Amino acid sequence: MKNKKGFTLIELLCVIAILAVVTTIASASIVNLSNASKENLYCAKLEMIESAAKTYAVGYEYELNNSTTFYDGYKSLIITVNDLVESGALSPDKDDNVLNPINNESINDMSIILYLKNNQVYVHINDSNNVC
Repeated sequence: MKNKKGFTLIELLCVIAILAVVTTIASASIVNLSNASKENLYCAKLEMIESAAKTYAVGYEYELNNSTTFYDGYKSLIITVNDLVESGALSPDKDDNVLNPINNESINDMSIILYLKNNQVYVHINDSNNVC
C-alpha cells in the first residue's frame, strides 16, 4: 500500500475558492469603511468652515448689518471658502486650497451665506455633495 502524503487537487481548489470569497468580502467592507470615513471627515470639515465663517463675520459685522443682500428675508453676506483662507480664519490644506476629502478637489469656490437672524449670525453652506 502506498503512503499518501499531501493534498489532492480538489482540496487545494476548494481552499483557494474559499480564500477568494473571504478576500472579496473583506475588500468590499474595507472600501465601504474608507468611503464612510471620507464622508465623516468631509462633514467635520464643513463644521470647521462654519465655525471659521462665524469668526469671519465678527470682523465684518458692519458690512453684514448694512447689507442690501437678503437670504430667507434676513440681511446676508455671501463669501467663499477662499475668503476665509485669505482672512486667516481658516487654514488651507495644500497650496492655499481647502480640499474635499471625498474627491481631493479644491472647495475654495464653495459659497457660504452669513445672515443675521435675531441679532445672531447664522451660516448656510451651499454643499453640492449633500453628504451631511
